Amino acid sequence: MRLLAASLVVGCGSAPDNSAASLAGLEWRAAQDVARPADAFPSDFAAATVSSEPGRPGHPSHFPGQSTIADVTVRDGRLVAVGYVGWEWRPVAWTSLDGDRWTLVEMGRVAPTEPGFAVAVVSAPGGLVAVGRSARRPIAWTATDGSAWASRDVPIVDAADSWSRMTTVASGPLGILAGGSVGPELLERTARFWRSTDGVTWTAVADDRAFAGAEVSAILPVDNGWLAVGRLGTGQRSTASVAWRSPDGERWTRVDDPALTKGLVRSLVRAGDGSIVAVGSEADEIGAYVWRSTDEGRSWVLEPEEASRTHFGRKIRMTDVIATPDGLLAVGNLVEVQFGTGVTWLSSDVVHWQKSPNQPAMGQVEPSAVVTFEDRYVMVGTFGAPDNYIPRAWLSPPGP
Repeated sequence: MRLLAASLVVGCGSAPDNSAASLAGLEWRAAQDVARPADAFPSDFAAATVSSEPGRPGHPSHFPGQSTIADVTVRDGRLVAVGYVGWEWRPVAWTSLDGDRWTLVEMGRVAPTEPGFAVAVVSAPGGLVAVGRSARRPIAWTATDGSAWASRDVPIVDAADSWSRMTTVASGPLGILAGGSVGPELLERTARFWRSTDGVTWTAVADDRAFAGAEVSAILPVDNGWLAVGRLGTGQRSTASVAWRSPDGERWTRVDDPALTKGLVRSLVRAGDGSIVAVGSEADEIGAYVWRSTDEGRSWVLEPEEASRTHFGRKIRMTDVIATPDGLLAVGNLVEVQFGTGVTWLSSDVVHWQKSPNQPAMGQVEPSAVVTFEDRYVMVGTFGAPDNYIPRAWLSPPGP
């Protein structure tokens, strides 16, 4: 696929031209069929609006068993996504051969009554690896092509009754590395890492002072090791970001860079010029933020604010970023009053980002992740939040 670089340099939110090349990554249509859990939309609507069970969340129009697609990857010509069903809280996956039709796959809970969440997935040399949590424990799953999953025990270095979770996973020359945290759901957390060669057997990395007050949000293989970024604050409110570097996934050096403390990093990517780019938002999500490092994550620069990454003082954020033949593609959403609107951006220089135009397919949606698939891009997320969480996928026009 070849995107026209000329259409990317125009900067702050200007309209794209009408060629298919420039619209790939800026214009989207919804996938025809994303399978939903059978219990997500009961026929008796009135009985499904608000739950009266103790400890269950309730909200008008909140169907029991809706589902969220959290992450997506590509394996042997097949799209594989993972997520979870609420309000039953069980892990699920989806597979697709064309991006238009998605099949639902039950991943299985460790115990019938334990809530489970799959939140990240990666394609590794030995197969697919997904991570998340089951009740208070971190958990991983492995699969060959995404059509059947096996849960894998994950050790912890903390007390058996501690709240631990995996939040992200990456694959590189040194193997598979997952990150997450330990700590109560709404209180302060401490970063955690786990190493594996196959996704089946895991080794927990020992605690370190460098992990204090943080949760890992993204991991990237870098020259001679790993780079990770995470959020500072509590489970209820994140306030800033931090980075770590490691030569082996076992020993970690913390990077408290002033630029990272200004916002929340959600995703990392290696840009075409060799630099590392991070995307996310301002701490209160009043602005989509972009950071760049030219020294493998040792220091960072926060790129200047621009009109295409703000929204009249309202919430706007980037949730994922990938490299393209001519630059970068980021996805995210903005919020007007209550409902989100999906947004994507293209950039050829990391500094200037062209925002997608308003379009019906992006109304009331919250994209979570994006991948390159064959001759186009495929994005996944949800529709209808905060009242409903309906799984959705979107496709860009094919490239020339």
